[in-house]
Amino acid sequence: MFWVNGMESESLPISDRATQYGDGFFTTMKVLNKKVCLWDLHLNRLKTSAIRLNITEPDWNALDKQITELATKVISGGIKVLITRGSGGRGYSPQDCDDTQVIVSTFSLPIYYKEWKLKGIDLGVSDIQLGLNPLLAGMKHLNRLEQVLIKQSISKTDYLDAIVLDISNNIVETSIGNLFWVKNDKLFTPDLSLAGVEGVMKAHIKKIASIHHIGIESVHCDFDTLAVADEVFITNSLFEIVPINKIKDIHFTKHTLTYWFQEKLYSC
Repeated sequence: MFWVNGMESESLPISDRATQYGDGFFTTMKVLNKKVCLWDLHLNRLKTSAIRLNITEPDWNALDKQITELATKVISGGIKVLITRGSGGRGYSPQDCDDTQVIVSTFSLPIYYKEWKLKGIDLGVSDIQLGLNPLLAGMKHLNRLEQVLIKQSISKTDYLDAIVLDISNNIVETSIGNLFWVKNDKLFTPDLSLAGVEGVMKAHIKKIASIHHIGIESVHCDFDTLAVADEVFITNSLFEIVPINKIKDIHFTKHTLTYWFQEKLYSC
């Protein structure tokens, strides 16, 4: 199901800047017990993205009401909110373009996520690297061609997902989630100030770590850092937390903190 500006619809003007330039942003959310998980963080992500891209802000109260009501009708699924700058004149300039469009859709969750969370998965390493762009880093904007190429490359391998590096050979994320690793009981995650997406689940993991006084550090580091990690896991809002069993030929048999975070996920 799709809604555009609160009305059921599956169409958008071809002149919309999302179509023409990828001019917009989005977030995807899990629905559990008829409520959107971490909705406050998702809403904050949307508001921050609108400010960073100078897109006229929509009626956030109306969106909040729509999402809250829609969640009561979703069974084992998710909701996606995509916001575009709307239609405008020819050319890159967004001047006088303030016809913001809010597109909401629902979807079913893949059934294999439960198995991933319980048993873990193996990762490869992508041969496609991310460019550096601090102006857009962290946002889940609509310009996702790098991720399309990365996913296309992974599909030609036997791996379900892969570690993605930037052009400086620093670890960034995977094709579908944020990355964490544990070394000597301390938690680490890549610094995403130059590339990558700051996920909502990543922010929540940081909150849990802070509440329970678990040290966490955001770092720029190369792939060799993972070779000596004690355990590794990935996160996103839909599959939540998935333990990593192996990255190429590097095995991880310990998942103690990973499973601990799974247990604490919605306790704060």
